[in-house]
Amino acid sequence: MAYIGKVELKASDIREIAPGTATASQTDIPLGWLAPNVQSLIVTINGVKQQTNSYTIAGSPTTTVTLSAGMTLGDDYQVIGINDIGTTIVPADGTVTRPKLSVSGTPDATKFLRDDMSWQAIPSSGTIGDITTANNFFQNWNEITTNTTSTFATSINAAIIGPITVTGSNVWTISGTLTFL
Repeated sequence: MAYIGKVELKASDIREIAPGTATASQTDIPLGWLAPNVQSLIVTINGVKQQTNSYTIAGSPTTTVTLSAGMTLGDDYQVIGINDIGTTIVPADGTVTRPKLSVSGTPDATKFLRDDMSWQAIPSSGTIGDITTANNFFQNWNEITTNTTSTFATSINAAIIGPITVTGSNVWTISGTLTFL
């Protein structure tokens, strides 16, 4: 007889490391993902499921399973991870790409990503920051260590504060008007 009524919907993300063979006295099994807890793992050695109190997990951004009793040379092991949908899984460093980010606007070489996840145009000239607020300071370099060209538009005022040293045989070319204070 069929069941009439609403059925609870459940789904899981199943992860598995390829079955492996232990080296002599191996106690650690590195995983390629972050397991939320020992209850989310099924560990088998030579086809025998291990009790969750026989191993611990640690690590970030990936997990290492540490067995309380080590395996011996030739033991076959397998780890299956079960993460329920809705369980937070931290992605490994360097694995999140721009299409996975929820950002507004379109990126290109003339924009930077702000902390509010929106693309902001990089100012080509004019004021980048407010230096009239208390404890905000303008800072410029005090040494030129490579060949450098600085171009200043005639529509803006430009100034540098303090002594600047050009080291070695480097050349600093200034195009436009620059005032030293």
